[in-house]
Amino acid sequence: MLMRQSFVRTKYGSAAAEMFEARASSALKTTLTLARQRDEWVDFGLFIEATELVDSLFGRGNLALAWEVGRFAAEHNVAFWRSLVMRVVSPTVVLAIAGSLWNHHYDTGTLDTERVSDSVRVRINDFLWPHRTHCMSIGGWIERTLELGRPKTVSVREVSCRTRGGDVCEFALAWG
Repeated sequence: MLMRQSFVRTKYGSAAAEMFEARASSALKTTLTLARQRDEWVDFGLFIEATELVDSLFGRGNLALAWEVGRFAAEHNVAFWRSLVMRVVSPTVVLAIAGSLWNHHYDTGTLDTERVSDSVRVRINDFLWPHRTHCMSIGGWIERTLELGRPKTVSVREVSCRTRGGDVCEFALAWG
């Protein structure tokens, strides 16, 4: 949750961060205050609210900024990932590790990786609360995490989304 707040402060300044906090619901304000003091699970609805608030205040309202928030989170959460990712581990292994850590962030669903011909597919399966904002954030996170690793080029393309009628939320990945 603090990552959304940090994104706003870094990209738009302190006044924007204050505006973000002022526009938040009372539940989100409480969560932002408590998140500074504790490292614990955050209600998924508040995660969505915070990301959509960032997009509505500083983006175009089309959730493109949710993707950028995901990229920002990947870059700023690299303490763990950097030692693992940089120059050592293949993107496929990174994605497998991310899938195995999914339940540390969410209490529903899985993040599954599968090689399909010349690309890799990443699917969010059995997630109880599919949300467009969440998919965009995950896509941006995947893209930036892989960019921080060995590949010189990374492509992450959304193939389907449950919120748009798909059976599953899925991304096609390629790198070189």
